[in-house]
Amino acid sequence: MIKTLLKDPVTKEETNTVTRIIGTIILILSGCILYLDKIFLLLDVTLENTHGWRDTENFVWHLCQTISPVLIMYGMYLRAYTLSLFVPLFCYVLQCFFVLDSSVTVDKGSTWVYVTGTSIAIMIIFMSIRWSLSRVGKVKKLEIELMEEIIRADNEILGKKEE
Repeated sequence: MIKTLLKDPVTKEETNTVTRIIGTIILILSGCILYLDKIFLLLDVTLENTHGWRDTENFVWHLCQTISPVLIMYGMYLRAYTLSLFVPLFCYVLQCFFVLDSSVTVDKGSTWVYVTGTSIAIMIIFMSIRWSLSRVGKVKKLEIELMEEIIRADNEILGKKEE
């Protein structure tokens, strides 16, 4: 297997493709574990010690809510592919919809459309902000380069006049 090294334009660090794939898998896992409580319920798994929580599902749900952001940060540290952020974002938006409308115990067909649309909108907003900040950074870098060029040219002109 050929390992391709990618260079991050900001930090100039080389990133291994295998590392990015592992980071992507971790990001996808961070979204999927948010529904581990449903799997426990489906398989009828109960824990003896729920550390003070009412039942196993509540304990597992809160535990996964705590672990998931840590996995997201670790996946991003490994420079996972940006598109893989859609999975945990989708899962969190879906949970947010169910939290806001707690009367819904069974999924409505339109919920998936709303969650998908909201997740795509959030990704577009984040990518637009990222692109805008990148563009502002490039403009600032260009301004600095132009100012340095003007100072250099000015020094050359003043140096010739003094002679």
